[in-house]
This record gives sequence, structure tokens and C-alpha cells, in this order.
Amino acid sequence: MTADAEAGKKARELFLSGLNCAESVLVASMEHLGAKGDWFPRVASGFGSGICLSGRECGAVTGSIMALGWVLGRDDASVKTERLYEVGAELLTDFVDKFGTTTCKKLIGVELCDPSERKLAREQGYFEERCAPLVEFCGAWVAGRLDEERIKPA
Repeated sequence: MTADAEAGKKARELFLSGLNCAESVLVASMEHLGAKGDWFPRVASGFGSGICLSGRECGAVTGSIMALGWVLGRDDASVKTERLYEVGAELLTDFVDKFGTTTCKKLIGVELCDPSERKLAREQGYFEERCAPLVEFCGAWVAGRLDEERIKPA
């Protein structure tokens, strides 16, 4: 199994163990990079379920962007963000090509802000069935791209 596939599998395992989509992708990506920090899931917690249960941008995608920012982001305003934006746009394109949208509500077909719909989704295994593949895709995609970016000269 390739390193990026392993990172995708790890993201899926983290998701199925109880972390949300954004947390799972970010933690798996950081582990893949060898980065240490107990704050990784915490910073991503609010991005699960389409950002705070809103059903908007998929948490696997937002967790991916956070991981990309770890490598390609900036520490001050003098650093350009073009490379981060280019790679992020590639992720979005690849995700939409594979899954049709980046909108959580459209991906899983549930109004997550409605507690009864969320409960029904859990009972019927929607998150395992519909979200786990998204998390695995993003975990693998990000790991592969971060490996490529780390070996490129600045």
C-alpha cells in the first residue's frame, strides 16, 4: 500500500472511530507529515458536518485545506499564497470530478442541523456509507500532494 493510500485509510479509521470528517483528514495528514500536536483535532472540530452542522462545505475538504496550509501556508503577510490556492483549487476540482459537489448536504442528503435527521442518518449508517469514502479520498489526496510539495524547492 502506498503512503498516500495509508494516509487515506488512516483518515477513514479515525472517522469511523468517532472523529468528525475535518478532524480525521487533518489528523491523518499531520501524522503522515510527522507533525506533532494535540491541537490538530481541536482546530478542525468546528468544520465537521459542513461547518458546524450547516451542511455547507464538506468537512473532509476543509480539513484538507487546513493540512495543505500547514505546508503551503504563510506565517506573515509578506509571503504569497498562490501555491496554496493553486493546490487547493486542484483538490476542489478533483473532489467535484469524483463526487459531484463539495457541499456536505448534497453529498450526504441530510439536513444535519435538524437533530431528528442527524439521528436518522446515524441510525441508518449514512456517515459510514457516504462520508467515510470522502474522508479516505481527501486523506490520500492530501498526503500525496504534500509529499510532492515537500520535495519541491521553494
